[in-house]
Amino acid sequence: MDIVKVCPELGIVMDVDTGLIAEMREDIVMVDLNPVREKVEELEKLARAFENSLDPRNPPLKSYPGRDEVYSIGGIFHGVFFGFWITMAIALLAIILLITLYPDLLR
Repeated sequence: MDIVKVCPELGIVMDVDTGLIAEMREDIVMVDLNPVREKVEELEKLARAFENSLDPRNPPLKSYPGRDEVYSIGGIFHGVFFGFWITMAIALLAIILLITLYPDLLR
């Protein structure tokens, strides 16, 4: 929001965006909200990306093309990884239990 002083002696100014000519007043403060609007739009973009990250079909905000299913693939690998280690821990506990209950199995 830019203001041009048309006649500083008489206090006449013009708003460049709208072309409105008006009297300049000392009791009114003009604030440019364009930087605030830009930050709000950036925050909305980040919030939308965060919300889309909850749906595994959407790609991340800054990713290469063709990465649409990256969250669902990551979820599959996450489940497989932890499932493998949990199964190995249960199998180890079962072997230890069998050895302590039936020591004759080792002979």
